[in-house]
Amino acid sequence: MRKPRHAGHKISLILAGFCALLILPSLGAFVWLWQTRGLGDTWTPSLLAVAAFFACCAAVLFTMSLPPQRLPPETEA
Repeated sequence: MRKPRHAGHKISLILAGFCALLILPSLGAFVWLWQTRGLGDTWTPSLLAVAAFFACCAAVLFTMSLPPQRLPPETEA
């Protein structure tokens, strides 16, 4: 059982969704530049790196948005 999300968790979840949304235009621009200029242009691999950056940010922010699990009650030994 998990605790409820507080404001910081909700903000992280919203930002994770925003980063995940930003992956799509960066991948679209990458494919467009790949088709028009090829992989030899410096902008093409840079846009792929931008898409990977947004994916990693989304993964980290989503992980941060998960509320911690409740600890089991302590038993006296």
